[in-house]
Amino acid sequence: MLGLRYFSCERCGTVYALPETPSQCGRCECDRLSELTAEGRAAAYFAPVDDQSP
Repeated sequence: MLGLRYFSCERCGTVYALPETPSQCGRCECDRLSELTAEGRAAAYFAPVDDQSP
């Protein structure tokens, strides 16, 4: 079984969790997708957001 990798579209921000790199975004058809790594943006993307509104 393959592990999931996380990708983000550079145009619309849609995030995908797939075993292989997609060729383009399924939402806006952009072909610039960046992999979200555990060491970098993936952890921040999936981390809970602190709500500091009054």
